[in-house]
Formats: sequence, C-alpha cells, structure tokens
Amino acid sequence: MEDFNLVVRELINQNQDITKISIPKELIPEFETTAENYLTKESFLEAIKVFAITKNKDKLNQIGKTCLEDKKPEMAFKAFYYSQNKEGLSKTGDEFLKQGEINNALESFQLAENKEMIEFLVQNF
Repeated sequence: MEDFNLVVRELINQNQDITKISIPKELIPEFETTAENYLTKESFLEAIKVFAITKNKDKLNQIGKTCLEDKKPEMAFKAFYYSQNKEGLSKTGDEFLKQGEINNALESFQLAENKEMIEFLVQNF
C-alpha cells in the first residue's frame, strides 16, 4: 500500500495536466482508496488531484462543498474546476469576493459562465 501511495504521489506531483492522465479501470479502486487516505489527513489538494484522475465528480463536488464550508475557497475552486461544476464555481466566486480576492472571484465566475457577476466585477473593480 505504501509503495502504491508513492507511485500516486509521484504521478500527481508531475507538472502535467492531470485531466489527461489515463489509468486502467482496474486501478481506480486503489487510486480512490489512496485519495480517501489523503482526505483523512486533510491533504485536500492531493485528494482532489487523485479524484480528478479517476474522474470521480461526486467526490470532487463533496470535497468542494466541504472546503467552502471550511472557508478554503482555493481548494473548493480546484475541486469544482476538475468536476466542471459551474454552480460550485459560482459559489466559490462568492466566497472569494467575501474575502476580497477579486481576481480569484473573477476567474471563478468566468469558469462558471456567471455573466452577471463577471459584468459586476469588471464594472466595479
């Protein structure tokens, strides 16, 4: 198990687009077990990357919601980005806005295609 963890860690730490990584279906359970272990250690970024590789949008959305509740919009953004959850991205943009992070809010709203908030930010900031 520890050896597999090292392989997964090496894979997710490479500078490449993790959405383009393809793994055999037989390895998905092992990857997701490793991702769950990351979650228990609150290693959200690593878990997000692994679930992005396994294309588990449900888990990504769950992590995104948890991160929003815990006021961790950076991690929520990544989770919702990989799950392509526009509603989650829009909520993340709202949280960034509350924290005064205008550029991050704008990026979130752009990916969410939230035209009203994009226009609001462009006109006011």
